[in-house]
Amino acid sequence: MMEQRRDFDGENGTSRRTRAKGIPQSEPGVDRIRALPDSILIRILSLLPARDAARTLVIPSFGRLWTSIYDLDFDWCVYHDCSCNSSWHCCSYDEGALSRFAELVRRVLALHQGGRIRKFRLRFEFSIDRQLDELMPLELEPEELEIMIRNGGLAGEVNRWIEFVASRNVEVLDLDFLACGLSSVGYKYELPSFVLQSSFLTELKLVSCKVNLSADIVMRALKVLCLKEIALNDDSIKNFIDGCPVLESLTVLDCYGLCELNCGSQELRSVTVAPGILEESRVKVACPNIKSLSISGWIERLELESLSSLRDASIDFCDCFLCVPDEYREVQKILEELHHVRVLTMHHHPILVLTVWELMNLPCPSNSWQRLILRTMLTKWHLPGIANVLRSSPSLEVLVIHIIPGEVPSIDAQEAWLQLYKICEGNYWDLQDRSFGCLANCLRIVRVSGDIMKDHVIQLVQFLLREALVLQKLVVSTGPNDSSISVKESKEFSDKLLSFPRGSPQAVVVFSNA
Repeated sequence: MMEQRRDFDGENGTSRRTRAKGIPQSEPGVDRIRALPDSILIRILSLLPARDAARTLVIPSFGRLWTSIYDLDFDWCVYHDCSCNSSWHCCSYDEGALSRFAELVRRVLALHQGGRIRKFRLRFEFSIDRQLDELMPLELEPEELEIMIRNGGLAGEVNRWIEFVASRNVEVLDLDFLACGLSSVGYKYELPSFVLQSSFLTELKLVSCKVNLSADIVMRALKVLCLKEIALNDDSIKNFIDGCPVLESLTVLDCYGLCELNCGSQELRSVTVAPGILEESRVKVACPNIKSLSISGWIERLELESLSSLRDASIDFCDCFLCVPDEYREVQKILEELHHVRVLTMHHHPILVLTVWELMNLPCPSNSWQRLILRTMLTKWHLPGIANVLRSSPSLEVLVIHIIPGEVPSIDAQEAWLQLYKICEGNYWDLQDRSFGCLANCLRIVRVSGDIMKDHVIQLVQFLLREALVLQKLVVSTGPNDSSISVKESKEFSDKLLSFPRGSPQAVVVFSNA
């Protein structure tokens, strides 16, 4: 049992070390950090990864305060370069790295003195291969091998870590057993059932682990639940919702076995759903009381209905598509189900689908969106899609465009099918007619940010300034830390935008680095 030792007074924000300092705050040359109350220093340390917090032991101003931090963050990926992941990921390069990571967690928890742990985050790849290698010489029967893996070794130790933080009334539990590893349908870490009966948890995130679907679920304080790469069924997701009476936000990503997400809870406000590649059946989402919905992944497998209270939505999908129009009728159905929301966020891939519709004279479903947020690259292949959605949004009042760097569609398959369509070179917007109802009557605010120094951006801004007859403000933002734009380039860019004619006499152009 990990022993608890207290030298910190949480109520008064002081410790014996602070009271023994005897250093007047106003004394010249005083160490200002050392003069801060322990409660502030512990708050600072709690913002660091656990390993870095422990290293502050050698700093006199902090001493052993790290043993009282209440946010414990153990992220395997901090200790290596995940960018080199491929079919052979970098975690396998150093066989001793996982052992050192486990030793870090073990020591930090053993030395922890605080009576409270607010947040515990554990992120590493729970790989069965290494454990099998260690147990194979024992020549166990398959049933014995499974018991040994589930209750002993690394799994058993993880159980003890979770039990320890649960005994400290942990409120936020984030358990990611995939990290930067590769998805697998094989053996996964099995979550202890007591986690699903915590009366203190307010947020729970589970990634790539086995959940006992027959266990009782009673988490009366839980407000945020995120499940990723978890085997589910319709009854289990219903049990989660019924067992969490104050649940406000539900995220289900790349899970499998789920056919229906049907929830009439008055408390549930936000749902995020992304069907995964392993999900073969269609998933119906029917949540009449939610206010916010985000869908992504293989959205052609989604069916939306009973979303009468929905106010904002976000749509994206995976990049493994050829965008044959007949195959993407589902996109049209989804947009029709979202026609009534006030705020819609659309990402890179849906805009390319709209490009195909525009080039084939197929309109985007008519809608009543008042605020449209586009998070996309801005190439010639995106311009017809943007025109299509603007033309079909007569009630649009606010347009927000965040431009992601990039010059070509993200995969070869997209580039191949896009080449089937001809898009004229030059200024695309000069060829557009005046059939944009929102520009004549409603659009009042435009915000453009991100990779703004492109000709396509300048041409789009020029078009909006000229055609938006009731425009009040156009805000162009470069970002607070963008050093890629020189002062000279910035001035030339702003001068060009300010020189464009404006269709609205009230329109102002604002430049911001926010």
